[in-house]
Amino acid sequence: MDNEANTEDRVILPLLERWGYQSSEYQAKPRLKEGYPDFLVTLPRVGDRPLNYLIIEVKTPSKSPLTGSQQLRRYMEAAHAVFGLLTNGREYQLFYQNPLKAPLQQVRCASGLLDKETLQRLSKILHRSTASALVAALTHRQLEIYRRFEKGLAKNFSSLSVSSKASNFKESSMIITVFNHKGGVGKTTLTLNLGAAFASMGKRVLLIDIDPQSNLTVGAGIDPLVDVEEQGRKDIVDLLLEPKVSLQDVVYQREWGNLRLDIVPAHIRLADKEPELVGTIDVDRVLKRKLKDHGYDIVLIDPPPAFGKVNAIALMASDGVLIPSQLAPYPIRAIEYVLARLEAISNAMETPPRPLGIAVNMYNRKTSAANYEMKQKLLKIVEKTAHTGHAVPILPESTWIANLVVMLRATEFQQPIFSRALYEKLSRADRESIDYLITSFENLARYLSSQSL
Repeated sequence: MDNEANTEDRVILPLLERWGYQSSEYQAKPRLKEGYPDFLVTLPRVGDRPLNYLIIEVKTPSKSPLTGSQQLRRYMEAAHAVFGLLTNGREYQLFYQNPLKAPLQQVRCASGLLDKETLQRLSKILHRSTASALVAALTHRQLEIYRRFEKGLAKNFSSLSVSSKASNFKESSMIITVFNHKGGVGKTTLTLNLGAAFASMGKRVLLIDIDPQSNLTVGAGIDPLVDVEEQGRKDIVDLLLEPKVSLQDVVYQREWGNLRLDIVPAHIRLADKEPELVGTIDVDRVLKRKLKDHGYDIVLIDPPPAFGKVNAIALMASDGVLIPSQLAPYPIRAIEYVLARLEAISNAMETPPRPLGIAVNMYNRKTSAANYEMKQKLLKIVEKTAHTGHAVPILPESTWIANLVVMLRATEFQQPIFSRALYEKLSRADRESIDYLITSFENLARYLSSQSL
């Protein structure tokens, strides 16, 4: 299987037949305003309103890690399709959306929801009710249905390896500080886009900027002067120093069409508050207290590249610590110091955050030999921490974030790379880069979700 046509013939067409569909019940290369998806399965026409059920997008087997999720999402939204399947003949990802109101997200596995028998049951619902009732039927006890059919898709795809291990998702919430003492490793950009990856999977996400430089705040399109100070609104300083200010008082909502993130912004004035923070009783636990019952699935905290009071506050509030690093000499040397300081801080804490691992960021895809050499040096540093009982893994290569020019474009537009509005502005080459990065961030999000904190 060395091209898309072979994948369609040997995998997709037999799969559609196995699911009970005849050739008259699906379209190959139908015309949508967003392009031509490979296959479209549609509910039988009821009155004048058919319901597009499943879009399948096939990539060449050489496309690994599997890319193309943004393109599939565009097709699904244009067709108001319920499910989307992305595959290269060896890996697959499955997507779900409520075509009336719910955001697009990745699901566990749902083989039983894709076959013709299920489609016919939904058609009967639509015959006797409205589209709203159909959507309610799709979303009712959704997670239970996904778990029931989790093994089904893997069985149907017995020749494929599963790339979307969403079944590992934990239902409990996580608070993660993204930290490195070394600046310039892309920490803030990683935090923003990792949050967007979680959000695109249907997670409720809160980003907390606790860095006076306010890069996360600005990167999300919030101007600390215009949107915070001039509007008389509150920010992270108020949350930390004003006892009566709650989390809800400082949360800003940002939306990019298909994507929503909640953000606690920072302001440059935080840089002058170190003495006041140091003099506040039990200030190290203030953020932890105010995040109690926060209501989010994922909270990501972006502190400054230093070891100061705000860093202690962030770590005290966290369940885990993610350490971004480049595959370059200076960032790798800094890792040893970061790990030593984290260990020292952890020894002083009753329930220290767990080191989740080192996330390779901004690596050069064209220098594989140099990357291997740097990885070996990083492994030697990591091995030194093993005797402490706090061994810190280097995260799998499928989660590594490449250094691509399109990331600069996203920063310039002050949007995450998951933003559909950003995607529409880019060239075809940049869109391919976006798809590659999105896959890496989604893999990173899935990896972190699989960790027990």
